[in-house]
Amino acid sequence: MKTINNDTRYFQVVHPLDDMPEEKVNIDSLGPMPMTRSVRWSLIALRTYLGLMILLVGFKVLGLAGFFGR
Repeated sequence: MKTINNDTRYFQVVHPLDDMPEEKVNIDSLGPMPMTRSVRWSLIALRTYLGLMILLVGFKVLGLAGFFGR
């Protein structure tokens, strides 16, 4: 951010193609991400919720297809 004499601020925008390339992260050297207990349980709850929703959609599709009879 640069300032002019009258304290008006302006920002210089650089297009990504004109910018210097950045160094990429080597993912082979990274280990597993540490998680807190609350984050782990939140992810387990999300996975369980998504699994149940998939089962309910499958049950509804099979019901609409007449798999269970009248």
